[in-house]
Amino acid sequence: MKTYKLLLLLGCTLFVSCNDFLDRPPVDKFTDEEFWQTETQARLFLYSIYPTLFGGFGTAQNPSWLEDVGDDAISAPIQNPYAPNIIPETDGSWGFTNIRKANYVIASAPRLNEPEATINHWLGIGHFLRGYFYSSLTFQYGDVPWFDRVMQQSDEKEDMDYLYKDRDPRNFVVEKNIEDFKFALNNTVRVNDGKLQINRYVVAALVSRLMLREGTFQKYYLQNPEMAEKCLELAKTASEIVMAGPYQLAPNYKSLFTSDDLSDNPEIIMYREYSDKTVKHYMVNQCYDIEQNGASKSLLESFSRSDGFPVYYNNEYWFAPTATDFFTNRDPRLSYNFRPKYYPVGGSNAPYGYSRSGYSLRKFTDDEWETSNPNLKNRGQNITDAPCLRLGEVLLNYAEICYELEAITGKDLFNQEVLNSTINKLRARVNMPNLEEIGGAPAINGVVYDDPARTKWEPTNDVPSMLWEIRRERRVELCYENGLRSADLKRWKKLDYLCNQHNPDYRYGAYIVLDDFPSAVKDGIVLTGVISPDAQQDASLSEGYILRNTGTARNLPQPKNYVKPVPNSQISLYKSYGYTLSQTKEWQSEN
Repeated sequence: MKTYKLLLLLGCTLFVSCNDFLDRPPVDKFTDEEFWQTETQARLFLYSIYPTLFGGFGTAQNPSWLEDVGDDAISAPIQNPYAPNIIPETDGSWGFTNIRKANYVIASAPRLNEPEATINHWLGIGHFLRGYFYSSLTFQYGDVPWFDRVMQQSDEKEDMDYLYKDRDPRNFVVEKNIEDFKFALNNTVRVNDGKLQINRYVVAALVSRLMLREGTFQKYYLQNPEMAEKCLELAKTASEIVMAGPYQLAPNYKSLFTSDDLSDNPEIIMYREYSDKTVKHYMVNQCYDIEQNGASKSLLESFSRSDGFPVYYNNEYWFAPTATDFFTNRDPRLSYNFRPKYYPVGGSNAPYGYSRSGYSLRKFTDDEWETSNPNLKNRGQNITDAPCLRLGEVLLNYAEICYELEAITGKDLFNQEVLNSTINKLRARVNMPNLEEIGGAPAINGVVYDDPARTKWEPTNDVPSMLWEIRRERRVELCYENGLRSADLKRWKKLDYLCNQHNPDYRYGAYIVLDDFPSAVKDGIVLTGVISPDAQQDASLSEGYILRNTGTARNLPQPKNYVKPVPNSQISLYKSYGYTLSQTKEWQSEN
């Protein structure tokens, strides 16, 4: 079994800087000609990059909170309107330190006193890293300056012109990313390079994720089918590398998120290891005894019935007045991810951390721990391993890639065989019926259907019914994992789903009867009995849907919500040296 553990080596970082290269920090540590001589030294250098690639659950001091107000979570007391028209002074995401590290790997690998195949392996990793970090920058900012060599501190005009160059067009950089990823896939050929190392499958899994992300953003937001096809073809190739590898779906879905040791899990491609002797985290506490923002009614209703059909299929007025009704006869992943009781408020009726929406997250806790593991209440002492890359995500990527490529090219790429090798494997794990394709539409046991929620959310019918089901499966299987949902909504150009004024299900939590919680602290609970954009807010209701977002509902997104502005401090820095750094097009009117 080939699995790979990730360890944060705090004492081995060779390059640590809080400043961006544009602040011109000393670069002497990058010019040590004697360092890059052995493969061991190359490995040591990469340890400074691993935590950036695989954040895992954070640490006890810096927890990675799951409730992301950018996707399905409910934030109390309001969900803020999209993008205030303010350009920040600073933004830690606008930085090129990791690009510099990647270029350093590419420049240094040829100096290794190793066989050519070894040198090419490390060159492949360097090109992968550069593509990875540039993919992150382009997805956030669009146009970014492209640097393909190590930047040295110099007052020479040629060097200054390079150091303070303006932004290159997004698609120019994306083409470079494609070149880097192809080089990486062709040269990073080691399938098992040790427990702490990036290998061929790690590279391929991340290329699958990143090129699907860019390809669909190109299709839906930038409306560039040619570039979308290039990205998706590469994503398809990368996915097939992983799918042909040694990985298999874990028999137990829950084991992926509750294990102290993922080294033997057959589904895991890369994970971050935690230990009571090294680094600990906060994630289990968050699911157990910390107040949660809580998931939305919309998210939980996206889990299908146990017969495979959507909850509103042939039952337009489906209503679950109790938690028992809500969780009965549903996709088992619903109860794997959320507790089948409501915990909307504190007090003795909430033995776990209560949820502002009533829906209490349990994905990262095991049932037995809740009565036997003392570390659940010792905050910051959690040691469960964090799955960073797993086969399940790659299978979902592949299904979507094939569908999108067929839509763009007209080639026969998406069919029942693809469904059976991807989504239906995930469904079989939890004993859900197969998803079928009949005449381009989804079906269960030969019955074609169309989710009523699709026509509710998609009045313009721009998401076909089969694509809707592919996206639903992704939402369900990967919920609360690695910030993927936020990226999905952005790349699909569907941030309008989060416009809770238009789609109020994102504002609502569980349907509760307050008298069921006699000893709980009820201050601040507002219920609504009307599900509409103009829902009544009434703190005196005795039962209804929890409405924690009682402030201004979120408005529709603008183009600027799909791309970030360059922070003012960077524009000022350029100007101080006599250069110009252009502001993001969608934000230029805010200057």
